[in-house]
Amino acid sequence: MKLVIHYILILLEKIDFSKNNIMIFIGILIGFILGLPIGFIKWKKKSTPVVEKYTRRGLLGKEFSVTDGITGRKSTVECNFEIGELESTDTLSKVEVIFVQSNQSEYNTDINKKRLIEMINKTWVNSKDIHWITTTADKRNQKIDQVLN
Repeated sequence: MKLVIHYILILLEKIDFSKNNIMIFIGILIGFILGLPIGFIKWKKKSTPVVEKYTRRGLLGKEFSVTDGITGRKSTVECNFEIGELESTDTLSKVEVIFVQSNQSEYNTDINKKRLIEMINKTWVNSKDIHWITTTADKRNQKIDQVLN
């Protein structure tokens, strides 16, 4: 390190600089030499905890009556919605649609899926109509709550 600075000073003496320019150049060079290894050190980032967006998740089955505008044909479409609960009361749940699948292929297109999602998304639904997905962690937490209460 001292040898590098010594050779740089010799080089700078051969180049006709004023003393202020030499000191500025030396400061930049030393800053670069010291800053380069520091830039390679990866600083540890604090991990942010993952917050679950939904209080619970479930499946909602709905049937819709559809009338074709051209032929006037009536049919029913069965849709299965994967939903996440945003808010809840004793009997109602405000839900957001995660995924939708219907029994007729013409309603599985992106345009029709968007229309189906708009009918259910962010609306209040009767909680009894929803088949809630329970995991082993949920069951364990319920048992702990029963023991503690």
